[in-house]
Amino acid sequence: MEIRRQGERLGRPRVATLYVGGGTPSLLEPPEVARLGTSLHQSFDLRPAEATVEANPATLDRARLESWAAVGITRLSLGAQSMSAAGLRALGRTHQTEDIAPAAAAARSVGFDVNLDLIFGWPGQTAEAWREDLAAAVALGPDHLSCYPLELALEPEEAVANWPGAGWRSVERWRQRTATSQPDDAGIAGLYELAERVLGQHSYRHYEIANWARPGKRCRHNLGYWRNGDWLGVGAGAHSHLEGVRSRDPGVLPAYIAAIERDDERIVDAAADTAADTAMLALRLDDGLDLVRYGSRFGQDAAARVRTALCSLDGMRLVRWSGERVRLTSRGRLLANEVFVRLLPDDAHVSTSV
Repeated sequence: MEIRRQGERLGRPRVATLYVGGGTPSLLEPPEVARLGTSLHQSFDLRPAEATVEANPATLDRARLESWAAVGITRLSLGAQSMSAAGLRALGRTHQTEDIAPAAAAARSVGFDVNLDLIFGWPGQTAEAWREDLAAAVALGPDHLSCYPLELALEPEEAVANWPGAGWRSVERWRQRTATSQPDDAGIAGLYELAERVLGQHSYRHYEIANWARPGKRCRHNLGYWRNGDWLGVGAGAHSHLEGVRSRDPGVLPAYIAAIERDDERIVDAAADTAADTAMLALRLDDGLDLVRYGSRFGQDAAARVRTALCSLDGMRLVRWSGERVRLTSRGRLLANEVFVRLLPDDAHVSTSV
């Protein structure tokens, strides 16, 4: 219902990229995938140059992959998380290491590009274990890799409501137990720098703080986020950015369903600062922030404010300048919050991760 309604309101626009995720859409049965595809094609001019679906390695089969290909999917993002049994146990994952390679091969067999999601910094992980994870991942020949540190921050209240009964308490106990045996900040930084070295040696370009790609295989959809373009998100908790306004759907499933049935307005993020967001997101990319282009978009006063804020970092080895373009250094990637906080209004706060 939301897909159809949004398509009508936006005038059935052309969809340049598509990303189906935010959960495990690979659990959908082929008839369900087909219905989703029909709804998308009826509601939008769906001719994406890139279309991604997220998948758990244990929930793929040929029929599912072919059903996604029929929708127009071109790319699979596989939640491998770790290539080792110890890592999967530490992360509480349900799939096994032996599920990963067949899933990647099956995706290749229907013509999909493959991204592997990896998590580092799990309890007990050593540098050598992370090196072995990276080597095993590279051996599968993925087009793209996303490497994220394990974060154990508390979920927002809406997320708690989606884990009823003992579900949330079990997750909370796991987080508390895991936090006591994670590598410290210096250990996490060392693992991140190891990923930079290893993946660079295998011709993966570190084009975004947490993402590496083979030539020509950067994620176009996510580049739209990092360039702070327009996108529509549908589904429980989905965020959108349209015409400079950030908004979201309710995150609690019953509340989301009720809101869609009532045709409620999306929840607007009144605190969003488009100019600050754009500067921070651009700095996540290896292309960096072009202050000439930024000034054309937001005005010279905004560009001057950002330039002054970034110049205040001189001597800290966090950013480097090339004329009017500024980029994070390797050290800056590790300490990105130290950079981003300078770009925010005085009463704002920032939270980010590599």
